[in-house]
Parts: sequence; structure tokens; C-alpha cells
Amino acid sequence: MAASRWRYLPPNAVTACSLVFATVAVQTAVSGRPVEAAWWGLLVMLTDKLDGLLAGLLNARSSFGVQLDSLADLVAFGVVPATVWWAFFSTRPQLGWAEGWGRLGLRAICCAYVVMTGLRLARFNVIATEKGPQPHYTGVTSTMTAGTLLSLFLATLKYSAPELTAPEQLDHWRLLGGLRLDGLVRLLPVILLVGGAGMLSGLRVPRLGRAFHPVATAILLVAVAIGYAAGITRRLPEYLVGGGLYYLGICIAYHLRTRGRRPA
Repeated sequence: MAASRWRYLPPNAVTACSLVFATVAVQTAVSGRPVEAAWWGLLVMLTDKLDGLLAGLLNARSSFGVQLDSLADLVAFGVVPATVWWAFFSTRPQLGWAEGWGRLGLRAICCAYVVMTGLRLARFNVIATEKGPQPHYTGVTSTMTAGTLLSLFLATLKYSAPELTAPEQLDHWRLLGGLRLDGLVRLLPVILLVGGAGMLSGLRVPRLGRAFHPVATAILLVAVAIGYAAGITRRLPEYLVGGGLYYLGICIAYHLRTRGRRPA
């Protein structure tokens, strides 16, 4: 009996790693290194998937693990993006969010995003408890939202004036050539708020491998594998944004195709 309990340790340990990485991300952001913090936040996407994989392989799913995972998601995909945004925009007056009404608006947006992430996760837990497994999620998942937002943050800065991130730097592999996104940087707080609203929307988001077309699933799996490599090596955030937008496009297509159906 005691030996069988050890199978729960690996997935819960990986979830604990998610909390550690998220904490490091927050510490790094408030220390004045929001770019590095965003990469730490993206690293949690790997551990977030790995704990579920281990739980399935070891037959180690438990109520404790579910609750721990949900708490880790709130910190990693709610608190981390909000902290990165605050640390970056509150210290750069030239972007219009560091003083006066702009600062107040930035504070409200960051707080609202964390609350919306908590509501999204609570709704998921309630649906899972009351209705059991569903063929799709309701609303954009917190993982997808945070991953796409953090990638967009990094990609936008990569194609903007270098002094915005100094002394931090991003990689020099430029898939988009000489494109400049300086004008998009000051809109990122608004985009953060839109991302939070997407989590609370009624969009039907299919579960990978269950509701996707096989070809779309295969393409996405390859894209995810390349994306993990890019995230670990801290390169090509523009590629990660493309993957997130591709996934979002599939979600919209799935929603339009199934909106007249009742959940199974």
C-alpha cells in the first residue's frame, strides 16, 4: 500500500516545479528583468503538460493533484503575466502606462487579468466536477492564453527599439526580417485585458487529440514540439506566437462547426 502511494510523487513534484518556475518568474520581473521573467513563465507550459502526462502513465490522478495543479496554474498563468506587464510598463514612462491615469489603468488591467484567470480555472473545476469530462473546454484555456500573451510580449519587443529592453536582449534569429512592431508595444496592456476576456468567453476549445481533425492534430503536435525547443533555448518568440494563433484559429473553426450541438 505504501509503495503504491509513491506513484503520486512524480506528477506532484513536476507541478511543484511549475510553482517554483512561476515564483522565479515573479522574482525576476520585479528585479527589473521582465524579458527573462517571460521566458521563465513560458517554461511552465512544459511542466504543466508533463505533470498530466506522468499522472496518466502512472495511473496517479488524484483530487489532491487536481487542486495543486489548479493553484499552480493560477500563479503561473495568472500572476506571472500580470507581474511581467506591470514590471515592464510601470518603469517605462515613454509608453504611457507609468504615470497618472495610465498607471492606474495598468494596475486595474493587471488585477483584472489575475481575477479573470481565477474565474476561468474555477469554472473549469466546477464543470469537471458536475458534468465530468467534456469534448471541449469553455473559453480559451489559461495555458494557451498566458503562453500566447508572453510570446507576443517577447516577439513585439524583439522587433522594436532595443532600448526598450536594455540591458536585456532577445535572440537575433529574425523570422520576420526587418519588421518593426514599435507601435504595438504600447497596446500590449489592452491585449492582456482582451486575453483575459477570452478565458471567460463561451468559445469552445477542443481538447487536443479528441476533437481535432487528425491532420490538424499532427501539425499541431509537431508545432508544439518545435515550440518547446524554442522556449527551452529562449529563441524565436515569433514562432511561438504563430503557434498560438494557429491553435486559436482551429478553436474558432471548431466553435463555429459545433456551436449548434449540445456537449456530449
